[in-house]
Amino acid sequence: MKIRDFNRDWEFHSDKSAEVQIVNLPHDAMIMENRDKSNPSGGACAYFDGGKYSYKKKFNHDEENKNVIMYCEGIYQNSKILLNGEMIDERPYGYAAYYISLSEHLHSGENEIEIIADNADTPNTRYYSGAGIYRNISLFTAGESYILPDGVRISTINNDSVHIKTEMHGTGSVHVLVYEDDVVVAEGDGNDVTLKIPNAKTWDEESPFLYSCKVELIESGKLLDSVMKRFGIRTLAWNGNGFFVNGKNTLLRGACVHHDNGILGACSFRDAEYRRAKILKEAGFNAIRSSHNPISSHLLEACDELGIYVMDETWDYWLVHKNPYDQANENFLKWWKQDVESMIQTDYNHPSVIMYSIGNEISELGTVKGQELCNEIANYVREFDETRPVTCGVNLLLAGMAKKGKGLYSDSDNKNGSQSMDSMPTSAFYNVLMNKMGGLIDKMASSKAADSVCDSLSPILDIAGYNYATSRYQKESKTRPDKCFVGSETLPKTLYGNWKLVKSIPNLIGDFMWTGWDYLGETGLGTIRYVHKKTKENAYKGLPIISGSGVIDICGTPQAEVAWNKIIWGLQDEPAIGVDPMQFPEYTRAMSMWRNTDCVESWSWEDCDGNKTNITIYASGVSAELILNGRSLGKKKVKEGKAIFKNVKYIPGKIEAVNLDATGKEIGRTALQSATGNTTLKLEADKMQLRPNGQDLCFIELSLVGENGILKMNADTEINVRISGAGTLQGFGSAVPNTENSFISGIYTTYRGRALIAVRTGYEEGEIHVSVSADGISEQTISIQVKGEE
Repeated sequence: MKIRDFNRDWEFHSDKSAEVQIVNLPHDAMIMENRDKSNPSGGACAYFDGGKYSYKKKFNHDEENKNVIMYCEGIYQNSKILLNGEMIDERPYGYAAYYISLSEHLHSGENEIEIIADNADTPNTRYYSGAGIYRNISLFTAGESYILPDGVRISTINNDSVHIKTEMHGTGSVHVLVYEDDVVVAEGDGNDVTLKIPNAKTWDEESPFLYSCKVELIESGKLLDSVMKRFGIRTLAWNGNGFFVNGKNTLLRGACVHHDNGILGACSFRDAEYRRAKILKEAGFNAIRSSHNPISSHLLEACDELGIYVMDETWDYWLVHKNPYDQANENFLKWWKQDVESMIQTDYNHPSVIMYSIGNEISELGTVKGQELCNEIANYVREFDETRPVTCGVNLLLAGMAKKGKGLYSDSDNKNGSQSMDSMPTSAFYNVLMNKMGGLIDKMASSKAADSVCDSLSPILDIAGYNYATSRYQKESKTRPDKCFVGSETLPKTLYGNWKLVKSIPNLIGDFMWTGWDYLGETGLGTIRYVHKKTKENAYKGLPIISGSGVIDICGTPQAEVAWNKIIWGLQDEPAIGVDPMQFPEYTRAMSMWRNTDCVESWSWEDCDGNKTNITIYASGVSAELILNGRSLGKKKVKEGKAIFKNVKYIPGKIEAVNLDATGKEIGRTALQSATGNTTLKLEADKMQLRPNGQDLCFIELSLVGENGILKMNADTEINVRISGAGTLQGFGSAVPNTENSFISGIYTTYRGRALIAVRTGYEEGEIHVSVSADGISEQTISIQVKGEE
């Protein structure tokens, strides 16, 4: 089938306004809504308002195209499709990709498609959802005979053979060609064919080689249709000895990630997803868990190209509502099979997808009814794809409570998840309490109630997934030595101990931390807050907007402990320095269960001379030495990858960390320098040329630096961004935890000296001019070329 970009020039209308806007997809309607403390979405959805939205588009239909199919990858939520005023399809779940046949409803000439996304009733999610058509739409057209969209399914037989199955409509014969780069290396005939690939190159995290498969539909020597798909040759196996990719025992260094793209809201662009995947890979992660809904095709493609393993996840609920207006129970029971089919249809040819998770923290797994449904879902997944294992992110505390009839999520009026951690008390006692909670959840994972739940689920799931259940690992290994299991959700601060267990327990295959990348909503969950000792005011004004639980922030800046992670994983020998922020001496620092540090790699703090701070050296050695302006501040033993120096007085200049072995010999050194001179704006674009396709993005990292080019950590100020020419501003913001700014206004306050600009290309060639200004700082400009093929 011919594929037509159907993203351009939609008429957008919100139920709150009579105004009609022309928008290009993807488009997040929620990011445009007002944020208010009184909005019922609450902290879960970052206080954004809900709404009902209409997207309309006129297009011409040529009757020679007998078959017309529209593909919608993501519409949040309760979508209804109308063609020429007649409703022809619907889908409640906001993360389901689906195909709609338009053929029988079209007439010759002009037609109008309308897509309604109804997100008016909130809260309906525990985290930021976005709204509207936030992923791409495509139009497929063909004559009488064609290959179905996603009708080519490629699976690996062994390390040099693949099976290719083609679904078609109408008549014709199928011819299959496999390309290595531009060279045909194998070919065959038939819609169910196995091909041997000579000198085959396998796909894995270290060598993510991709082949191309071209499937042709031919009749009487005439080409009726053709499809090109990329794939990787890789095998999977799992048992009590571990998880194997191409026969190699593989440990998963995992990051849980939500679907939003920070300053872009829920919108999925290829450039944004590729950038995120690249930063995650550079931070040492080799796997991501798509939490808690199916991953975008753009991110799948990026993981294929870069070599990142994917645990794709279906839902955050089944039968029991976690929010009053989510899709649990009735809608779930009606639609779950279609949702499963949608996910597998999207994932099947992607070598990066190595397992399916059929849910997250489903409390009813502690009940017979929930376990029966779990078995039904797992078997249904296997019907469509038997090549990948089935898992589930099980919170054994919640399931154990449900088993006793004391479920946390109990009825449709449940408001859990809609509140913000930002309003919680700030005290030393509360800090202790929050950290104790993590220990309690972990401890309960090895209780008798948890044992019973695990016994019931073990025959159902191929791989057991446990959230916050480190205490269970040794018991699980001994109880079920023939089955592997995974830490599907863990705390970043527990990585050292968790990874020791991963390396020592053969059937524990990895660890997925919450979270690898920070996200919008579930506000304040992991944010380390600063509250004034006298006034009790938050150091950061405005409504909370982010979770704050990621080791990489929403703009893609790695936190200091990313180096700690890499040292634990054996990926880095060079020491790193983490400095506790020191610009708030009159404020109390409040920790979180999810985050016990917000230290940064910086020794540049204006107007902080004499302030005291704690410094953590992340190191692989036995001890570490701290040196300030050439003077040693002593040596400390390295415990669990850290050497902590307390009450270090800030003096501008140079601070160094020295990594020492057991003999005291230096085995690594790193240094941080203070910024000097006046503040200037620094702009760094990730590309200088875009295509006029309406989809390409340029990310511009903005920094406040001194005259020596070093970042000024606490010189934060409000920034103005103006875009002109052949593109538009898609988003602009920073990782500041609380704000009254909007990502679409062009005005935002930096956070720890940084902000991020996303510029979107239009459909015409030319130049995009970006101007950035702030009070008292010289304006900076940058120009981006837009040219080439769409």
